[in-house]
Amino acid sequence: MGVNEQANDYGKVKLFKCADKPKTRAVIGKTILYWISYWKTKILNHMKIRVIAAFVLFIFMSCSSKNEETIVFWISGFKPVCDMGAGNTNCLFISKTDNLQQENWELFYSAIEGFEFEEGFLKKVKVLVTAQDDAVAADQSAMRYTLVKELDKTEDSRVLLARDWELESMADQTLQTNHPTPSLTFNLSGMQINGNAGCNTYTGNIKELGLERITFDNLLNTLRICEAQSVEDSYFSAIHEVKSFKVKNDKLYLLDKDGTLKLTFTQMTKTKHRIRINDIWAAVRIEGYPINRMVTVPGLEVNTTEMKIYGNDGCNDYFGTVKDLTETAFTIENIGPTRKMCPDMEIPERYKQALLKVRTYTFNERILILNDDNGNEVLAFMKVD
Repeated sequence: MGVNEQANDYGKVKLFKCADKPKTRAVIGKTILYWISYWKTKILNHMKIRVIAAFVLFIFMSCSSKNEETIVFWISGFKPVCDMGAGNTNCLFISKTDNLQQENWELFYSAIEGFEFEEGFLKKVKVLVTAQDDAVAADQSAMRYTLVKELDKTEDSRVLLARDWELESMADQTLQTNHPTPSLTFNLSGMQINGNAGCNTYTGNIKELGLERITFDNLLNTLRICEAQSVEDSYFSAIHEVKSFKVKNDKLYLLDKDGTLKLTFTQMTKTKHRIRINDIWAAVRIEGYPINRMVTVPGLEVNTTEMKIYGNDGCNDYFGTVKDLTETAFTIENIGPTRKMCPDMEIPERYKQALLKVRTYTFNERILILNDDNGNEVLAFMKVD
């Protein structure tokens, strides 16, 4: 739109309005410089013209500066999942505050030229923000962000949450050991939590996550009737009250709004397989072969309190007894299914035969692998969140 003229309230003075694009400003600049040179040649000592020229040049320079600015903000040491319109990706998580005591974290959907993300580290940066010269796609930012300088760098304590935790005590009261211990796992990328409350499994969202602040919402759990129901009820009640956290010496402390300790967790070691297997699982492979997602996927629920299993083989519901369960051994007996006939019984039959071969188990990240006597994989499951 070039240079626009806009009258003031008195109609006597006309001011230049900033041009929208740098290319237009370049043309304006060259024109101004030409006329300054011309008038200096013709009327070198004419003070009025020199003042006008200086004023116009000042307006132009001010106009140019309005199309870019520098800002300072903090970037977190992890990247949450975000929706970019064309699909999900991982975005930067930033706080537009100079002081971390006043943190306010939000997703940042643009790239920063010259910035190198480091997982686990907070970075304070100065960034140049410039209006894009040319038109951009609908899902792209109209601004370009360029790193000017990295001002500070420190560890991001929140990444320490991304572990498997086992409950040690509730409100300073140590738990009894005659029932499964509640567990808690953080997924910072998805801003979610999941775990087992001692009987029922649960999932939820991380609503707020600061350097010390944390809150949860949309907590959902299965609805089995449990022997230690009072413990589970107390656990869920405490989770809802959590407002802050601390991680120190492989322990996680969750506190309420008054700073009162509600839950204490210890980091779960790799030997706590009996806790992890007490969950709900969806089959992904039978004897090493992926399951066709067009069919009903078999499922398995392991209840270590009752030493029972429940599930569906892709057609019939079934139940069974856990005969042996250690940190590595896992055998099942007395499997009893319903007797419904389905159009395609191939997957149900293969799954049922594979269950009878199970003797041991291992974990590969979030995958539960059941093996036969020779250590060969017969079934593989993914945790159901």
